[in-house]
Amino acid sequence: MAPLPRGLRAQFRETLRERVLETASRAVTEQGWAQVRMAELARRSGVSRSAIHREFGDKDAVADALVAHESDRVIAEVGQVLLESPDWRSGMRAALRTALAARETHPLLGAVLGGRHADVTLLPQLTTGSTPIIARARLMLSTWLRAHHPRLPRPRLDDAADVLVRATLSHLTAPEVDRELAVARLQRLAECALRV
Repeated sequence: MAPLPRGLRAQFRETLRERVLETASRAVTEQGWAQVRMAELARRSGVSRSAIHREFGDKDAVADALVAHESDRVIAEVGQVLLESPDWRSGMRAALRTALAARETHPLLGAVLGGRHADVTLLPQLTTGSTPIIARARLMLSTWLRAHHPRLPRPRLDDAADVLVRATLSHLTAPEVDRELAVARLQRLAECALRV
């Protein structure tokens, strides 16, 4: 059998990744990551265990890919809200609401952050190991802020984005009882950091 052309190979790999990650996400919400076995993940995904190992590596690598995939979805949603907003203040407020609602709108995050099934296995990827997530969110927010505040120095905008992303992630992982209060506090932080 001839090898797949390069474009089809990439498409096949992407389809395999999506299938495995979607299956893993359902497994986490249903039973917790600690209970997931690679053989079961392969069976439920409809791919071979060796294919999962070739694509991802071990179970820890699948976990990293799963959390990165889900956080990228949230970052994309927040980015879309920012782009659709008429001005920076309403954009920031809408983005904060979207980010802080991710616990409810993304079942995987709800399961991980809520310790469902008494499983906190994936929690470090969203707390102490969240550097890659912070970097991607900071880049997106900093780019958006530069478009709205072209006269402000780039380091100041980058610092503001960094502080806002870290504070928002903190509120997401240890939520305020009143989400609107958290949004208002973070909005004030944004206005203070930008002094506008």
